[in-house]
Amino acid sequence: MSGGAGHIFSMIASLKNNKRNRKNLFDKNVHEQNEAYGKITDYKKMSPAQFEAFKQKLKENELRRQKNLTIVFGGIMIVIIGVLIYFLFFH
Repeated sequence: MSGGAGHIFSMIASLKNNKRNRKNLFDKNVHEQNEAYGKITDYKKMSPAQFEAFKQKLKENELRRQKNLTIVFGGIMIVIIGVLIYFLFFH
């Protein structure tokens, strides 16, 4: 065997030792209350009116996030451009 075979065997052993049974969050045996994420809501069970309200809420949140990002980015750019103009022309 060549010297590289040991690395391959150690990789295979590591993969065997790290193998674990993964559970899907939507399996029937998993509790609905997950400490990390809170209550799992299945949105496929929503009525059409609730689903439209949910989509509208998501759109509003995304629009609010984009406006905030634009304001912050614009403010930073104005400060950077102002500093550049000061150092280029007035210093």
